[in-house]
Amino acid sequence: MIDPAGLPGHSEAGLQAAHLRIRRTDRGLLAVCIDTRDYNDVTVRRAFPLEAADNFIAFFDTDGAELGILEDLSGLDADSRATLDEQLSLTYFLPKITDVTHIGEEFGVVHADVETTSGTRQIEIRGIRSSIRVLSRNRALVEDAEGNRYELSDFRSLSKITREILGL
Repeated sequence: MIDPAGLPGHSEAGLQAAHLRIRRTDRGLLAVCIDTRDYNDVTVRRAFPLEAADNFIAFFDTDGAELGILEDLSGLDADSRATLDEQLSLTYFLPKITDVTHIGEEFGVVHADVETTSGTRQIEIRGIRSSIRVLSRNRALVEDAEGNRYELSDFRSLSKITREILGL
């Protein structure tokens, strides 16, 4: 990890939004400027992708060394925020299931037709105990047989039979 002590734009708490400018390079790579120092081909990761998606964003250089963590995105300028949001949505594609229009189970495999924030999908879920993870009282993460992940924002709103088939 790069020692942030003494680097502009850093504090004990991490990166400071007012000192960051995030943009795309001519080649479409993510770049960040921390005060006057430029870093190209930067990688970003959420520390808490499900619980606090818009807080604690870590920035890494091309060698994988951590540049720092931005705790709060609210201080970013509009262009930087839009670029960062775009990159995070590419990295963390997680459509939400908004409706289950049909569901059935055969030989331990759940087949479902679902409406998501990215359109209609037909999904297959094998091993519901390992493929469905409850995140909170009413939220769950669903992984289909192809490795795609979906968020169920409020599984309590699903029909009783759907909840029973999904083990919720």
